[in-house]
Amino acid sequence: MDIVITNIGQLVTPVENALGGDGQSCGLQITSNASLCIRNGRIVDDHPPKGAKQVRTIDAGGCVAIPGLIDPFWVMPRLPTWMDEVPESKLPGNDLLSWSLRLLQRGLRTGVTTVEVKCPHDSEFTGLEALGHLTQHHQPRVVGTLLASLPECSEDRDRTMSTLIGDVIPEIRRRRLATFCDVGWGSHSGYITEARTVLRAASGAGLRPKLHIQAPPLAEDVRDLALSLEVAAIGCASHLPSLAAQHLSEGNVFPVYLPIVPGGQAGQCLHVRALIDQGVRIAIGSGNGLLGSTSRSMWAVLTSAVNHMGMSLPEAICACTLNNAMAIEMSHEVGSLEPGKRADLALLDLVDFRELETVVDSPPVSMVMVNGEIVFSL
Repeated sequence: MDIVITNIGQLVTPVENALGGDGQSCGLQITSNASLCIRNGRIVDDHPPKGAKQVRTIDAGGCVAIPGLIDPFWVMPRLPTWMDEVPESKLPGNDLLSWSLRLLQRGLRTGVTTVEVKCPHDSEFTGLEALGHLTQHHQPRVVGTLLASLPECSEDRDRTMSTLIGDVIPEIRRRRLATFCDVGWGSHSGYITEARTVLRAASGAGLRPKLHIQAPPLAEDVRDLALSLEVAAIGCASHLPSLAAQHLSEGNVFPVYLPIVPGGQAGQCLHVRALIDQGVRIAIGSGNGLLGSTSRSMWAVLTSAVNHMGMSLPEAICACTLNNAMAIEMSHEVGSLEPGKRADLALLDLVDFRELETVVDSPPVSMVMVNGEIVFSL
């Protein structure tokens, strides 16, 4: 059955090369009084003929339509200590999977339709098994990542390396539990060799490599490692010097900034304005689940991008949608409202998308759709 969303006040979507130039630029395309046709969960450009019987019409009521928000950096949460005190009748399934689903559903109601979930490896595979279940859950869509941070202690690091390469990565491949392998950038001696070894093993098992920065790196080292392994993205990119971020972008490695995590990263992100002016495309994530980080929405991320990173509202919207889709290598499927892509979108109760600047602390989401299915509606 076709679905036609009519009476869209503004259809707002990032478009490649909307600003012209070097092929890296991205801008917003705004279409007033628009409609959107969906077939088999995807956006199509041919509307059904008048009088067609198998058509469902949804009146957007003049709302603003934007692509579903994408979070490219969400870490599998720890169970809160108070959970054991809650009766199971109030919170069924007091386990990691149920708790993660609860948090993801909360994000879904605010328009987050795709989330990259990073999960640390564990000897019992409890977390990774939960991650495998999450990737089968389509609302929101979950992209799984093995989080392979190497400890500072040499003895622990050797044991971790052995476990990762000999047990964890082969088991992930066998059970198809993840898409990416993300190694944390450390400062200890021998790190580069060890990280390269782990990521090569992951690549051999079909996992796409990523890096995230746990300590300020030597710029040339992180650049050379990322480019030689063709990693998809580098998280916690506030630690990167501007020139390194520019070189990585030229090599199709996305810098992912986390403007709302503890540690003052928002203040360190000020060089982003210059990068954007040079044509560098950046991604921005929540960092939810990182040690010491409180759970925050992607709307808080968007607000911080505008208020602390010097981004315009259109640039922040592009970052939270299409750029973030590129950082998880899914821009061919999601991130914009274009024919052929998944019908992931949010309707906002606004008269103009620029009204977001005044209401972003209380997201005015009236409907959320994933794969052409309404998953939340007021």
